[in-house]
Amino acid sequence: MKVSLWNSMNGLGPALATALMLLCGSARALPPPIESFTKRPAIGNVAVSPSGTRMAVLVYGAEGKRRLAVMSLDPVAELRVVGGFSDADITNARWVNDDRLVFEAFREGAEISEGGAGTFAVNHDGTEQRQLIVRVPFLNETSSIRSRILPYGWFLHSTIDDGSDDVFVYRQVKDSVGDLKQVELARMNTRTGLLRNLSYGMPKGTRSWLLDQKHEPRLITAYREGRLTVHWRSGDADPWTEVADFDPLKDPGFSPWMVDGSGRVLVMSRISGDMTGVYEFDPVAKRVNPQPLVSIAGFDLNPVSEVDPANGRLLGLHFSADRPMSYWFDSGLQKIQNGIDAALPAGRSNRLYCGRCSSTRFFVVRSSSDRQPGEYFLFDRSKSSLELIGAARPWIDEASQGRRSFHRVTTRDGLQMPLYVTHPFGAAVDAALPAIVLVHGGPWVRGSHLGWEAEAQFLASRGYRVLQPEFRGSEGYGFRHFRAGWKEWGRAMQDDLVDAVQWAAKEKLIDPGKVCVVGASYGGYAALMGPISSPGVYRCAASFAAVTDIGLMYSITWSDISEAARRYSMPVLIGDPGKDAGLLASASPLKRAAEIKIPLLVAHGGADRRVPIAHSREFVTAARLAGVRLEQVDYPDEGHGFSKPANQVDFYGRLERFLAESLLAPR
Repeated sequence: MKVSLWNSMNGLGPALATALMLLCGSARALPPPIESFTKRPAIGNVAVSPSGTRMAVLVYGAEGKRRLAVMSLDPVAELRVVGGFSDADITNARWVNDDRLVFEAFREGAEISEGGAGTFAVNHDGTEQRQLIVRVPFLNETSSIRSRILPYGWFLHSTIDDGSDDVFVYRQVKDSVGDLKQVELARMNTRTGLLRNLSYGMPKGTRSWLLDQKHEPRLITAYREGRLTVHWRSGDADPWTEVADFDPLKDPGFSPWMVDGSGRVLVMSRISGDMTGVYEFDPVAKRVNPQPLVSIAGFDLNPVSEVDPANGRLLGLHFSADRPMSYWFDSGLQKIQNGIDAALPAGRSNRLYCGRCSSTRFFVVRSSSDRQPGEYFLFDRSKSSLELIGAARPWIDEASQGRRSFHRVTTRDGLQMPLYVTHPFGAAVDAALPAIVLVHGGPWVRGSHLGWEAEAQFLASRGYRVLQPEFRGSEGYGFRHFRAGWKEWGRAMQDDLVDAVQWAAKEKLIDPGKVCVVGASYGGYAALMGPISSPGVYRCAASFAAVTDIGLMYSITWSDISEAARRYSMPVLIGDPGKDAGLLASASPLKRAAEIKIPLLVAHGGADRRVPIAHSREFVTAARLAGVRLEQVDYPDEGHGFSKPANQVDFYGRLERFLAESLLAPR
């Protein structure tokens, strides 16, 4: 594909360009360029060393690749790059101890060739770099044995703050068709490559491992034939004992979360209600205490823990309700959190990064909001001082970004559906604006929260009010909300999108005659299904990587959807390809393309294995034969999402022009 990098207004006719400038508030002021929203963050992925004296961050070099940099906090010094590649991005970095880090690297859009990427360890000053894991099979396997580099199939599990140079790694064992059979765990020294196997005697089908505060495996979750089993052992030499067996789609069950310093087993469950929370589990009695230790009204709790490594005490939690939040059980740390919240602008979510949080002097604070993509500050506990380190996207003017709001909308059948709305900067609250229904992928994920989102802000910067419904089937809002979406592709899940439009129109937020539906993956499916299931609601639809035929999800063998998913979960969540064949056909845009009477924009990645490009190509053929007005673009070097900013700029440019032609031009 020939990539054209037009700017915001290029490619629009004069009348449409004028209409868009007026829509954005001024005939003289242009909206920010597309690159403002697609450009990668200047800094990100902060990690603080155990003692809190050093900070690791990912930064961008002149060649546009993410590199690993380290900054001393005591005393404060400039960033120093300690790892990077000319053809690869570093994607993750964690501290092994105060002197050593481990990081992972990938090439854009694909895994990197032998020797050029994988998992590495390096000292804080850039010395003693060692490759730990490769990302493709070695041509000569004996070389990996001599150098103690783990072959393809191994991955980083977790780091250990115990003074050693060790990390935990795991190996995915797959069957003859490439489906995951089990996961094996080992402990690895990052300087010597020596490996200690921890998997002896593990149950068949093991998928996840939970270690206690002494870094010994205590809980295992296994998956076989659609059922989850949980196994426990009380000591290193004890055998694994099954303590639970359940169907994760039908039974409340639980998932192991942590074993604290006192030996208390904490799990995530919804055993006493609709929302997931933290519960205590007794492995001897094989019983979850029905009283939750921590829960949030109206939201599932999916927390990240802060633990004191000295005694295993749970210090605090980071989680998302309507926005990212933190809560500290430790009164001293909660006092620090309250002070930082008061010092920074109101409405910010301020995440504290600390090594050993209870004793560290320095904290790194990530401060963000619906209009602020993220600023990083250094807090000195001894001085109670707060100093700006830098911004994730310094080119974004916070004052010009759209405000975001959270609502709960009653659907036609009485469901309380969460909805996020992004309001264009400067637009009146009750201005009936052209609107975009932006549908998240998954669909069984949580789609959004009240943080800054590039795509929503890009669309809002063009003058559109952006609606992001957490339609039924979305996770994060209780099991009943998730369960209500089963076998509702093309039906109630689509109705929820329409109900969001009707609510927004009633609130005088949008012009119901100027609405377009946009999405990727499942969201792309919903966009293409919208004009079929709800004719007259939308003026246009745009999709990327869309599922177009549900039957293809079951029959295409070269996708990365597992055979277990096709056999056990998809028939429950979407429909059985035999028993529900008629249901699935009626919910497939490919089968009903002739019913579409509005213009479409259809894009797909040529290397997509989650939703292979056959979905797009077969749909486009059928739609064109039916006379549907359609623009198609393929990105041969993209997978199930954009990895190359130039391609994303190109797609957003096409989307901008498509929306302007469909919603702003006179009918």
